[in-house]
Amino acid sequence: MHLRSVIFFLSVVTSVFGYNILFMGPFPAPSHWMWLESFVDGLLERGHHVTVVSNHKRKIQHENCTELIIDPPYDIPKYLPKSDIFKMRYASDFQNLQMWWNIGVNTTEHALNHPKVKSLIQMKTSPFDCLIMEQFFHESMLMFGHKFNIPVITAGTMGYADYMDHAMGLLTPLSHIPHLLLPYKDDMTFKQRAYNFYLSVYDNFWRRFHYFPLMQSQAEKHFANYIEGPLPLVRDLEKKVSLMLINSHRSIDIPRPTIAGLVNVGGIHIKPAKPLPSDIRDFINGAEHGVVYFSLGSYMKSTDMPKDKIKMLMDGFSRLKQRVIWKYEDENIKNLPKNVLVKKWMPQNDILAQKNVVLFMTHGGLFGSQEGIFWGKPMLCIPLYGDQHRNTIKAVQEGYALSAVLSQLTSDVLVEKINEVISNKRFSQKAKELSLRFRDNPISPKDEAMYWIEYIIRHKGAKHLKSKAVDMSLWEYLQLDIVFLYGGLALLGLYVSLKVLYRLVFWVYVKHNENSNFDKKVQ
Repeated sequence: MHLRSVIFFLSVVTSVFGYNILFMGPFPAPSHWMWLESFVDGLLERGHHVTVVSNHKRKIQHENCTELIIDPPYDIPKYLPKSDIFKMRYASDFQNLQMWWNIGVNTTEHALNHPKVKSLIQMKTSPFDCLIMEQFFHESMLMFGHKFNIPVITAGTMGYADYMDHAMGLLTPLSHIPHLLLPYKDDMTFKQRAYNFYLSVYDNFWRRFHYFPLMQSQAEKHFANYIEGPLPLVRDLEKKVSLMLINSHRSIDIPRPTIAGLVNVGGIHIKPAKPLPSDIRDFINGAEHGVVYFSLGSYMKSTDMPKDKIKMLMDGFSRLKQRVIWKYEDENIKNLPKNVLVKKWMPQNDILAQKNVVLFMTHGGLFGSQEGIFWGKPMLCIPLYGDQHRNTIKAVQEGYALSAVLSQLTSDVLVEKINEVISNKRFSQKAKELSLRFRDNPISPKDEAMYWIEYIIRHKGAKHLKSKAVDMSLWEYLQLDIVFLYGGLALLGLYVSLKVLYRLVFWVYVKHNENSNFDKKVQ
């Protein structure tokens, strides 16, 4: 059936069975989609019709889901070669910002050029009740909300960023809220506050005057011919977002000022554990000293590692008394130690749920880290790029993890760190404490997200939740105009008072001299 016919059909049945929602996840990373798909699942469970734009086809089809797959997906390794990532020690915060901006512009352009997405752009009527899209540097696609005249909800994959606060009418207090990239806590030293201020202002300035013009140009290029009248500014569309669902949780993130339109849904992707395949189950249950689970996530593959690092890992694993489950994408690997099981795909959540898994070796990605925290597993983090360094530093600071740099890692250091985390009970104890906090929720993250999505649609964008501060200038927000007004009045009052005092003193002085001269004449 033709795309427009399918969407028209959904718009007809929506009035009877549920809302018709346009869901967009244009970033091609599998881990991002794993998190975003949790929202799609929740919406489908509640009887809504979802038109999904993504790079990943759902494993289980649903009659209420129309998929518009961006195929082929954007080739991230061409822009950011995996061989370079494995050699990294740490990219600067400014390099990471530039990387995100560039890859955001490129992946968005790739998505907007796809014929199925172009068909959406060319539609003349709107069958949708709401747009939900990932908030990961795809702001030009907010123009879909303007085109269809529907409320917009975003899902912040990486957690809070200052610009999210700004879009909802809050000014991030940089004195105790660190930048998204920084692992600082809310008790920063003077040096940390100075750097946090510099990085935050740098990000805000270049986002406003460099990144947003790129997004505006992109929006003009793709939407100008299909929307009547001049297009609004993308940065103004960001301010009109009705709701932001943030991958954050109070148990692992610092307290920060908030507003009704910012809702925490960290852990939404974590599901109850399912039974394991028999070979993995038996391997875990038969481990007398427990199991170490190792994965580099869904994007970076262990098979892409330099050969000397693969050999180093196998040598280290062979010297452990624990068994090792390794997400390794070539199951025919040779010279595999007897205590190691490799699989190209692993049911990670279900593995971490097993009591006999005593350590999680991870790259420090946010989604996997949250799963490890949920199941109370101590970790050995080997960060590679992006926010993984921040997540790793925070994990070490919290006391449930150690870290290592892959480019400098040796088999001796690997064995030493694994044994340290497993044998020192403070790591497992801290992980269990954090797990209890992470699970202690008045309502599940999925139910929380579903309630607010439906609330926004029911109330046509729920503009009553939006602070008018979002339209204020920095000058007005900080009340600098009022400060200058009262400051000016105070200075004026001081000036008048001094002027009066001066004249009074002068008059007294003159009178005193006149009296003195008179006395002299009399004498």
